[in-house]
Amino acid sequence: MRKIYSSGWPKDVLAFGFMLFLVILCGQLNAQTRRYVISGKVTDAKTRETLPGVAVRLSSTTAGISTNASGDYSLPADVAPGQYTLTFTYIGYKAVSRTVQLAENTSVTVNAEIGQDAVGLDEVIITGTSEGTTRRQLGNYVGSVSGEELNKGAAGNVLTGLQGKVAGAQITQNQGDPAGGMSVRLRGVSSVNSSSDPLYIIDGVIANNATSSVTDNQQNRLVDINPADIDRIEVLNGAAAAAIYGSRANAGVVQIFTKRGTSGDPVVSFSSTYTNSNLRKKMPVNMAPLKFGGPTDGPGALTQDIISLVGGVLPTNTTPVTRYDYQDYIFRNASGVDNNLSISGGSEKTKFYTSASYFTNQGIVKNTDFTRFGLRANVDQTLAKWATFRAGLNFVRSNANEKPYGNGLIVPVGIQWIIANFHDIQKRDVLGNLQAVGERGRVNPVSIIEDILQAQRTNRVLANAGLKLFPIKNLTVDYNIGIDNSEQEGTLFVPPYTYNVSTADGSYGGGPTLDPAQNGFAGKRNASQYLFNNDLNITYDFPITSKISSTSQIGYSYQYQNGSSTSAAGRGLAPFVQTVGGASTPAVGGDGRSEFSVEGAYFQQNFKVNNNFFLTGAVRMDGSSVFGEDQRNQTYLKGSGSYVVSSTKFWEGLGVSSWWDVMKIRAAYGESGNLTGIGAYERLNSYSTASYLGRTSFSSSTQQANEDVMPERQNELEIGTDLFFLKNRFGVTFNYYNKKVSDLLLSRQIAPTTGFTSKLDNFGSLENKGIEFLVTAAPVRNSNFSWDATIIFNRNRNKATNVGAGVTAFANNSSGPVSLISGQPIGLYYGSYFARDAQGNLLLTPAGLPQTERGVQTDPTNPTAQRDAAGQPTGTVLRKVIGNPNPDWNGSLVNEISYKKLSFRVQLDTEQGGQRWAADWRTSQGVGAGKVAEAEHLGKVPRGFVNANYNIEEWRSQPGHWVKLRDVSLSYRFGTIKYLRDLTLSVSGRNLISWDDFVGGYDPEVNSGGQSSIVRGIDFGAVPVPRSFNFGLQAKF
Repeated sequence: MRKIYSSGWPKDVLAFGFMLFLVILCGQLNAQTRRYVISGKVTDAKTRETLPGVAVRLSSTTAGISTNASGDYSLPADVAPGQYTLTFTYIGYKAVSRTVQLAENTSVTVNAEIGQDAVGLDEVIITGTSEGTTRRQLGNYVGSVSGEELNKGAAGNVLTGLQGKVAGAQITQNQGDPAGGMSVRLRGVSSVNSSSDPLYIIDGVIANNATSSVTDNQQNRLVDINPADIDRIEVLNGAAAAAIYGSRANAGVVQIFTKRGTSGDPVVSFSSTYTNSNLRKKMPVNMAPLKFGGPTDGPGALTQDIISLVGGVLPTNTTPVTRYDYQDYIFRNASGVDNNLSISGGSEKTKFYTSASYFTNQGIVKNTDFTRFGLRANVDQTLAKWATFRAGLNFVRSNANEKPYGNGLIVPVGIQWIIANFHDIQKRDVLGNLQAVGERGRVNPVSIIEDILQAQRTNRVLANAGLKLFPIKNLTVDYNIGIDNSEQEGTLFVPPYTYNVSTADGSYGGGPTLDPAQNGFAGKRNASQYLFNNDLNITYDFPITSKISSTSQIGYSYQYQNGSSTSAAGRGLAPFVQTVGGASTPAVGGDGRSEFSVEGAYFQQNFKVNNNFFLTGAVRMDGSSVFGEDQRNQTYLKGSGSYVVSSTKFWEGLGVSSWWDVMKIRAAYGESGNLTGIGAYERLNSYSTASYLGRTSFSSSTQQANEDVMPERQNELEIGTDLFFLKNRFGVTFNYYNKKVSDLLLSRQIAPTTGFTSKLDNFGSLENKGIEFLVTAAPVRNSNFSWDATIIFNRNRNKATNVGAGVTAFANNSSGPVSLISGQPIGLYYGSYFARDAQGNLLLTPAGLPQTERGVQTDPTNPTAQRDAAGQPTGTVLRKVIGNPNPDWNGSLVNEISYKKLSFRVQLDTEQGGQRWAADWRTSQGVGAGKVAEAEHLGKVPRGFVNANYNIEEWRSQPGHWVKLRDVSLSYRFGTIKYLRDLTLSVSGRNLISWDDFVGGYDPEVNSGGQSSIVRGIDFGAVPVPRSFNFGLQAKF
């Protein structure tokens, strides 16, 4: 590997760690021991059902095992005779300890009953180090979702399954393609120019979830992960929680743990789900039996609706027309299946989990679909009493047949809103060819559905391996490596049109002459991403006294990532040819490459006092090759503390313990940096090739290089409490956080005399302040009936500071006025607005039409309006903040009722406040296809009403609040039936109803900006999120 990818300083740390590893491995001493076998059965304290997968561990030793499918365990232990403690831990259950005396009898039986842990204080959380910790020790909030909870409702992929289940998270499905991109924000925006999505770690592998694409469609790369393979997910919201993971975790961490095998007879599990999806809501369209414009109104007057001015005049002539709803030709009822088969089991020393999955789902846009085939194998091997080995391999192959997306002229969802809807788009000539749809040279929507072919194919391998050593008592050495390697291929084929389509890029037509050098298009792009990480963690537990214990941890990590892409394209295709080689007019190809590395080391110290007071401190140093040598290495601190007041003698004396069960207070502070906030070479001058006088030359970028830029720096303070009452039937978790990011990486405008127009620099900051509530309740719980409820409430306020005077506009695919303004929230809509009188009513023209406000732009956010002698607006067009895509708050309400073997679950999600940018809706009015245009056709509003509103940007800013019936599910668990260990049948519905005031689109839960931190709430060419119904079966053999 070339020298540029090593920061240099951690080599000494690595050498020291390696030497320490050798010393402790070679210096292992064995006391005089005997072989004991401790066995027993673990059952649920309430239902008396056996529990597979319960972790059983003998304290002060390395001996540990999990119960098998029948709840049995047999734990061999080579230890000296004496008294020990046997602990039983299981996700969602209280930890149980049993004292065991090991003496002459080498076979000992210890059975245990464990009860569900509504509080979760003893739940084991993996916090980025080799050893887990209980929730009671954490000074920061960590959300956890079990695999069972994740898969309720058949969400179809990992991130949609997390919606509404994690406090502090805003999870948005950007569009409704079967593999459509997702965006996840934990506690608001963490950067401006780079993504605010969290770091994803799957079984120790740092995974790629960038919405990279080889077509124009953004895919959610976590769609490659099979939800049925997931055991649990842990979500760490802030820098205080993520400091131990390094600076790539500045936006939080989502840890995914897949299922592992347990000792015992093999267990075969099979699940199958059938899904039917459809368009939840159709947009109302203009069905007026006439159009504006006639034969005397100029060229094209009969083939388009003349809504706007023609030569400064609004035509009043009308022509009878028959109108169509193009949505009927674009959308469909879609179906899909999700089949999963797994086998798990093993012996005391070798455990395995293997699975195969096949998922296929049609999109609600005709001729779109997504198919995924996956194989997974996880193995855990006990090498010796002081060493264990684990490995995992996941292979995924996926294929997506798509249609173009976003702001384009061959986008099926968008094209219906940029042509008048009185064309019979299914009409064909005598040769069976489709017809043109107007003089504009637009593409017929049916051509896009039937003839344009776009596809993405992905091969992906995620692999991990780990070695854990217990060389001496209380010392653990854990080494882990991970690889995420993916190869993508994308193709786009636009056949030559048989009718007039514009020759402009994006339409790829041949014009009225069907120019053979331009008509048709073929393109191909290949991309690869390779991520490698390896981590060494050493943990030492030391009991200082009987009441005070210490845990010391030291670790080192190295991460490397490279990516490459090549592309080729051409226009002017011969008949029946779909490849780039058949193009008569080749386009300039592309070849891009990038690589960088990140490495770091940390030390963390924990103290535990009386098992109720906990302190943690940590320091970490990270370096990244994307920054210059002088700014590459940065140091970050972390500190946290928690106090379980209800576990003290003081609490016992208050007399409240009969109804107040748990009180825990906690606080945490953490620092982090954005070490991947710029591209691998963005700090350097870049050059592009050009032809000059017949020779190849180079031209410099317009952005000036800056070797001195440093990583953005984030610090966060979190304060919280966990309270539980009435025998843990009612619980409240509360978090307050204050997150600040300084040294933002932004482009600063500089004088053109420098030879550049901008310079990459560190300036400005942003902050997020918020609160999070998680309320849990179990109003009824007995042997036959239970009712559980969960409420999540999240509120975040963000703003940018010191980002310069004026307004910084951010380009996006809808030309929406997305802006950055000092002292204001991130990503505001800033543009022209309606003129209003002193009472706030629209100030109309003498013709009764709305108009743009005018005056003097004295201040970017508080301009001064002016009026002429007639009381009408005068001066320049004014601009101000006209919308904010950030919600006031978001939350969810979940109710789950169980009666014997029948379970019913309802989930409501909501987002209140905020606006959406209705780009499609506005263009539909401009071509006469929308309902506002219909009102003008029918004389319900004055002639020229659409034309008057069209260029007032405030018209596109609409209410974005919503309440959604996210999920309704009903399941029946039959239990054991003849040859089946377990059988469950279920039916569910997802995204069934949305209560909102968003008239400008299909769904206010939309984001055409993808994973962008600043471009939010844009509705432009996005496939709407469908409504789906699912029928499922789960069986174990």
